[in-house]
Amino acid sequence: MTDIHTHLFPEQPGSALVCVGENLSASIQGHIVCAGLHPWNVTGNDDEFLSALDVFLTEGRAAAIGECGFDTLRGPSLELQELAFVRQVELSERYGLPMVLHVVRAFDRVIRLRRDLKPAQRWLIHGFRGGPEQVRQLLSKGLDLSFGPGANVESLRLIPSDCLFLETDGKADIHDVMANASTVRSVPYSQLERTITSNAEVFLKHSCTVQ
Repeated sequence: MTDIHTHLFPEQPGSALVCVGENLSASIQGHIVCAGLHPWNVTGNDDEFLSALDVFLTEGRAAAIGECGFDTLRGPSLELQELAFVRQVELSERYGLPMVLHVVRAFDRVIRLRRDLKPAQRWLIHGFRGGPEQVRQLLSKGLDLSFGPGANVESLRLIPSDCLFLETDGKADIHDVMANASTVRSVPYSQLERTITSNAEVFLKHSCTVQ
């Protein structure tokens, strides 16, 4: 697995973590998926979906929860977003699943909740574009970061190998994202592929073999 976040089913099942979001009836067909309530779609009357998500997770149909999180530019109030987020953290802890986070201008809130809730499961911020200082801050708080198209070059170069995740968000070719990261980090493509796959396997607690 090299693509830790996409919304498109890859030709090779298992080569990407596919976010089905609220589409719990999606035909998974052997793909590795995450499911959850996106902050844009929080309404404050989310019990029905969260109950359905609970059943979905009970059936072992997801490898992660998400994408969920916070967006200050779109969606309901941050208070409502936080209520939905905390509910999903509870599911994450109950089922032992990591979380994939959408975070727009709300890193302080995520850091606070990580500190206050003290979750055992990992939280990965997808589509990270911040600079090196923010990388250091978030890693020090126990958060994981995923880089896609448009990632900050210095941040991509700085992050330790065992903390590196790459993604397309369904908007690029993962081979192009990988090739760019290989060039930026001055490591062979094949070596980077092994690193990314190993990191994904540890994050998801799932065997992800490079073909």
